[in-house]
Amino acid sequence: MKKIILAILASGIITTVNAQTEKGDVMVGGRLDLNTGDNSTYIGFTPAVGVFVINNVAVGGNIGITHQKSGDVKNTNFGIGPFARWYFTQAKARPLLHGALSYLSSKYKAPGFTSTNSGSNVFLGGGVAVFINENVSVEVLMGYSHTKYKDFDGDGGFNLGIGFQVYLNKKQVQKLRGK
Repeated sequence: MKKIILAILASGIITTVNAQTEKGDVMVGGRLDLNTGDNSTYIGFTPAVGVFVINNVAVGGNIGITHQKSGDVKNTNFGIGPFARWYFTQAKARPLLHGALSYLSSKYKAPGFTSTNSGSNVFLGGGVAVFINENVSVEVLMGYSHTKYKDFDGDGGFNLGIGFQVYLNKKQVQKLRGK
């Protein structure tokens, strides 16, 4: 009898753990990037919302806001665009691939000079989402980011960010919508 009860409890726990990335579930969260050095500061915040279109695959949109200051030079970017994400397992620590494309609006300010520009950014990378409970994960993403502006060539390089996601299953989303 004890084995039957333990099997029922274990299957309930496994079902709960697997329920975060199923078709129709929603993820809400974001990433924070911070880099400081000698006379230089970079701060970025990227909130995102996604919907799982099939199990373990989410598509959605994100908004990115970054500010960089190096000496008297300041650069502020605002970006918006789609992303896609694929989780590989149903484990507590889930490897993932992440790709994003953003349209950018940029303002550059230096002593005696100010300009605005537009462009795009592409990010391709991967990481891991570690679930701290059944609805929240802390994640680390790393990959290649390349920015290209309308009026001049951009730059690219390695990017590392830490973020979090809150996962709402279909029933939770319906409850929030009042259905």
